[in-house]
Amino acid sequence: MIILPKIKCRSGENLGVEILIHIPNLEGNFTFLNTDYAAGVSSFDVDNGSKFATDDYFVIGNIQSQKTEIIKVSTVAATSIATATASLYAHSRGEKIQFIPYNQIEVYSSTDGTTYSLLTILDIRVDSLETYYNDLIGTSTTYYKVRFKNSTSSKYSEYSDSIVGSGYVENSVGSIIRKSLISLGQDIEDTLITKEFLYESINELRREIDEHKDVIRWPFRTVFGYNAGSVISGKYKITLPTNLHYSSNNENVLSVRIGKKRFPLIYKDIRFINNFFTGNAHTTLNGAIVTGDTSIILTSSGDFDDSGSIYIAGEAVDEDIDIVTYTANDLATNTLSGVTGIRAAGHSTLVDVWQGAQAGIPQYYTVDNGEIIFNCPFGDDYSGENIWIDYYKNLTDVNSDSDLLDEPFYMIYVSGLKWKIKSKKDPTLQMANDPDYMNWNHQKENQVSKLYTGQSVRINIG
Repeated sequence: MIILPKIKCRSGENLGVEILIHIPNLEGNFTFLNTDYAAGVSSFDVDNGSKFATDDYFVIGNIQSQKTEIIKVSTVAATSIATATASLYAHSRGEKIQFIPYNQIEVYSSTDGTTYSLLTILDIRVDSLETYYNDLIGTSTTYYKVRFKNSTSSKYSEYSDSIVGSGYVENSVGSIIRKSLISLGQDIEDTLITKEFLYESINELRREIDEHKDVIRWPFRTVFGYNAGSVISGKYKITLPTNLHYSSNNENVLSVRIGKKRFPLIYKDIRFINNFFTGNAHTTLNGAIVTGDTSIILTSSGDFDDSGSIYIAGEAVDEDIDIVTYTANDLATNTLSGVTGIRAAGHSTLVDVWQGAQAGIPQYYTVDNGEIIFNCPFGDDYSGENIWIDYYKNLTDVNSDSDLLDEPFYMIYVSGLKWKIKSKKDPTLQMANDPDYMNWNHQKENQVSKLYTGQSVRINIG
């Protein structure tokens, strides 16, 4: 997963809004000093200088140490690194030199959470886990986001999620982490209790309750009346939402409806649906075509007649099925020739092509490999109508403090996260003897026992 820059805010204690930005990930190349150095040097003997390149930045020293600093590389050799500027502090033999991809932070602010402007550019602090900035004119309703910058290459990280000046809301990841750490008297660490560890711990806790053997569906993850797209003449399938929980079958597609009448279609398996296409030829265009073309290359022409007509699907809601005639079919090259009747707008590659199919309004559907497949192509009379579905969405992993948990019982993760932190620091800790683990497990089972979907169950036979 992508780890976004981590930002937190607080207001009320001092003037304006205080912003703290966690240092970027330091998992790249590293080496070690081979000798002691006083302050003000611009060349270092190291174990392996070839791990760095000209214009790289590196951190010298341990994160959170007072004399740790970021320096830019000028040139490298096998066992030495020359720097673009002299060091500010003395450094000792054995200190770590660690690659860092960025040296600055851009801070953006917004009054509406939509339109942002650059507020300031900061140098990343490495003598602390966080770089501090005080927006003196910021308020509790000001929004902020940040990104890291390499001032030499002008390369940037992804933006952080936005956060309001008052801090994280109750059901945010940042709020859960803060409550857990405060309760334990624990701080974020550079190597053990990292933000990445805390995010993944919350994800593990959420998956544990989401995949509980007694859970079928949580009601708060059911999406009703989702507009999955519009009917387009000649098409016969649509792509399911990317956040559908298990898209390989129909288990989590609760209803499919078409148009303003929204009469529900009936689910059938793929073998039943395939029966409706018996005697039909279906393929796609292998290349775009224009109105004056006299030949058409198909992805496969093997099932098509030696001559006759084909039906080419539309590409937008205002386009009807295009009926095109041809006089010959070369099976070796999948080419139809003697073609006439291609519409003025032409057609794009991979558009559906039919022969013998009866277009209309489907009565049945199936779910296969992330798609809804209908029992016939859509007819012209229904083009533009909406396709509505009800479905159960999946659990989305968190990777930022400002991510919001959709579970109404989000507070139970405080106990679970406390257990995760303690067991990380002490692998010998036994869950059976830990009050936080026992509290987490009790609350988890209590929530599962209260599960009620509010939906009636209907069984279709046949």
